[in-house]
Amino acid sequence: MTDIKHIFLTLGLLINLSFAATPEQVEQYLLVSRAEEELIALESQFSAMQNAFKRHEDNKSDAYNYDMQMLSLRFKEYLEKNLSEDEMTEILENYKNVVLLQFVSASSQAQETDNNETRAYVENLKNSPEANERIDLVEKISKELYSKESMIILFDELIKPLMKNGINGNQMNDEMLKLVQKDYLKTMVENAKYETLYASKDFTIEELEALLKIAQTPAIDHESKAVFGAMAYALKEFFVSLTSRFDVSRHQPRNMQNRVDTK
Repeated sequence: MTDIKHIFLTLGLLINLSFAATPEQVEQYLLVSRAEEELIALESQFSAMQNAFKRHEDNKSDAYNYDMQMLSLRFKEYLEKNLSEDEMTEILENYKNVVLLQFVSASSQAQETDNNETRAYVENLKNSPEANERIDLVEKISKELYSKESMIILFDELIKPLMKNGINGNQMNDEMLKLVQKDYLKTMVENAKYETLYASKDFTIEELEALLKIAQTPAIDHESKAVFGAMAYALKEFFVSLTSRFDVSRHQPRNMQNRVDTK
């Protein structure tokens, strides 16, 4: 009986491996989506952060160097292992839709737009009564494209360990971590909503309705969780390298301790 179980477990593993997303699918996905573009931006941001730490500490040790090229390799590796071939096929099928491609292009331009301009547009939109339908549709789209369940992956895999293991991390109790998580999600959700509103500013109501239908497909849910998971996996080693230099007391949400004390 034990031998039979072992055979079935082995067969199950082989089946899972044989249906994993292929490297070709992942490369095709990176071409049509904004994932690689965002990854390159992350590489640039974290490379600058690493250099800033080195300048501040005047430390030239290789122990403080993290090869940013590993981000891309680990990102692709995660997608291949955590998306099946069928799931990736469904994701790529979504990107054949013109409306989604238009949104991807518009989102890329929106990220290059000054934050003040984006917020000014959104505030003006909120003050327009006839824009209620547009805002409602876009908020629904944003919640699907950037779900809290996906966003929390980054917090659990990167920010939480950094806060707990950084300098003065022993000061972080569970209640304080919950407050950090709450502030993190609030910021992420708001930024996603503002970016989506601005990126879709030239879309008609009919196009927004079509985009919402795409956003509600299971493929988008698979994609969102996989991409956030891949980013966490790609950045994890870099964040670990930061713990010995990250002073938690300097990066707490404003008045966090007072909020904890008053509960």
